[in-house]
Amino acid sequence: MIVYVLLVIFANYKQIISQSWNTSDGLLPWESYIQLGDVQQPLGLTIDRSSLAHHHFAIGYFCFHSFMYDEAQDAFDLAINITPTFVEAYIGKMLACKHALWSYTDFDCGLAVYNATMSMLETSNIILSSFQSSLLSTVYQWYANQSSITLGEQAFLSSIANLSETYPNETDIRVLWGLSLLNVAFGQEFQGQIEPAPMIEAREVLKTALTVEPNHPGALHYLIHAYDVAQSNISAKAIDYILTYQPLVNTLSYPQHLLTHIWMRTGSLLLAKSSDERSIQVSLTLCLIKIMNRIVSNISSTQLEFVLAQINTTDEISSFLLCDADNRAFATEWLSYSRLQTGDWLGALFLINDLYIAYNQSLPTSTHYLLFAYRALARAAVNLFYWLPYDIQFVNKIQELMEVGKILPFITLDDNSTDVDLAWSEAGYRFSDCIRLLNTNNTDFNQTIIESIIDQHIARFSILSSRTASLNPYISTSISMMISQIQGIIYYKNDSYQDCLNILNEVTQRELNLVIDNNSPILIYARSSELLAMHLLLIHRKYQNQSGSATPFTFMLNGTQISISEFPQYALNLYQIADISAPNRSINILGMARANAQLGSDNEAVKFYRKLLDQINPLNNTDPLFSQEATYFIAQKESIGNSANNLLSAFSFQLNQRFDALIIQCRKDDCRFCIGLLLAYLDKIEELSISEQDTPGQVYAFLSLYPSFASFKRLRTLHFHYHGEGSDWKIVEKALSIHYHKRLLTLYQSRQ
Repeated sequence: MIVYVLLVIFANYKQIISQSWNTSDGLLPWESYIQLGDVQQPLGLTIDRSSLAHHHFAIGYFCFHSFMYDEAQDAFDLAINITPTFVEAYIGKMLACKHALWSYTDFDCGLAVYNATMSMLETSNIILSSFQSSLLSTVYQWYANQSSITLGEQAFLSSIANLSETYPNETDIRVLWGLSLLNVAFGQEFQGQIEPAPMIEAREVLKTALTVEPNHPGALHYLIHAYDVAQSNISAKAIDYILTYQPLVNTLSYPQHLLTHIWMRTGSLLLAKSSDERSIQVSLTLCLIKIMNRIVSNISSTQLEFVLAQINTTDEISSFLLCDADNRAFATEWLSYSRLQTGDWLGALFLINDLYIAYNQSLPTSTHYLLFAYRALARAAVNLFYWLPYDIQFVNKIQELMEVGKILPFITLDDNSTDVDLAWSEAGYRFSDCIRLLNTNNTDFNQTIIESIIDQHIARFSILSSRTASLNPYISTSISMMISQIQGIIYYKNDSYQDCLNILNEVTQRELNLVIDNNSPILIYARSSELLAMHLLLIHRKYQNQSGSATPFTFMLNGTQISISEFPQYALNLYQIADISAPNRSINILGMARANAQLGSDNEAVKFYRKLLDQINPLNNTDPLFSQEATYFIAQKESIGNSANNLLSAFSFQLNQRFDALIIQCRKDDCRFCIGLLLAYLDKIEELSISEQDTPGQVYAFLSLYPSFASFKRLRTLHFHYHGEGSDWKIVEKALSIHYHKRLLTLYQSRQ
């Protein structure tokens, strides 16, 4: 598979660079940055590669099909400035005034371009061909009825379909037909359908276009969207198109982010993380080039402050933050989620802080970036709760998140607003605040005040759900379910376990019946099924060692009396169901590991804990907290057959010097077990030796749990003995980087 991917990329790269233009010197710096993809006959135009106007037009066309609308309009304007009678450039700009799939139509923009086109035709000797006239009339349909966007979209669909039948050899018209079908499929008419009929038809139309132009950027782009649905087996069908599409759009931010949709749907979280990092990097680079008006080096960082430091004036900073704002904000929000799933807790917090910086330094101040920050903050809080439910460690970690969150000003939905994004973002912010208040020993408020704040949040959830009911039923229902989710947590904290299970089970049934359509957010806050599963495991753990208790050991679930001993299996089933629609999320893998552990299926539990560590590895994990549970469990189970180690485990943490000395002398073949025991000695160890002699992989195993040596406060001497070359030294360097600036350390290293 790897060889196949590399061959595809290489082949496409050769095709891209073979398209030479004789006009590159006339381009603006930002246009030169964009690596122009395969452009054959856009909008029926035969391209003249010696024409600067055509070069501008080709860039605009490429950006339009990549949903880079501002850049598309700018490039079309440049083409028109050179050739005022350039009909296709006018039509291209009209197309770019409509943000297909997002229900946004800029009527002022579209009508202004149309009127300018008609004025140009009246004052020039240009006579439109039948094809040009029909295409202009078709695009005008999007803007002809300002009272109804939907009617305009349906009129455009009918007209572009007829045009494609009349001109079957015009591939670009067929691609626009496919886009129009997809756009209609995203409309309210098809809410509640995963694969509406227009979406299925769009796939076939676009596939036909690819038989003529295999690298058509629009056809590839829209096919990826056409398979971007909430079923991983369907989303996986987009991967072949991604392999062709990705190298064509290396310098465009939205296409890079689009790939994240498919990687997330199919459970490829590391690839999702990589795509959004690339999206942010190219966005920052493109916008910096625009502000500087010169070519700059590619930005390899995702940190906003790094780029802002290179800009001189507040006006330039504000212009920079407006540039590609939507695409970069979405990529930042999604990357924060990917980082949570790969163990990069601090990296997720940095991105939330970047969204605040973007909000704070924008002039005039806009709430645009705040909404993305609210949603990212909420998901971080929810993920932390799944990792550390009702745990004292949650209190410490949530403070790190709140240090970022408290700088965010809080805005709410106006009474007359129909902004679904704002309602969804506000709900997320309030939900995260409920999680925080219910899981911290807050000294700032007494219990009465906390209850009052939560009651206010719950009342607000009802209002937000009601206001969004007609606009987006999925979001409305999801907000309504937050009420039950919070109430379930409250019941558990009050030891009302049956009430907790009742309400979480009820809301889980609602969730399972909820259809995730094309207007549903891909990233949600908390799944009711996973909340129920988590609480089943928590209740099971509370009772599993209380066989002599008078407390009943059965609870009602789905109208049936269920023994607590069955809770882990119920929980596992719920986690498995959730994993189907959103696979390989770290909290779900963790849940399945915990459920198997409580079932006594140690081998299965180890398998899931290992899977978790593969995703949360030292290169991504900036906080050992997220790998400790998995590493310790694996260490225990791998050494379970060794009676001597079992004896040592029984005496560990007892501060018995003789046994402590024995534990520190663990044999090499019990390395993972010994690593797990080090937690009791972090502040005592002065010399540490980690050897891979005859036992390759031990350095990696050690650093999976301790990615930083900062915890070893008295460490003065460190020995490393490697097996072969490997890549362990990069991980060691990262671990040492935090240690060196604090105290002196003598390091010895050797290789086998």
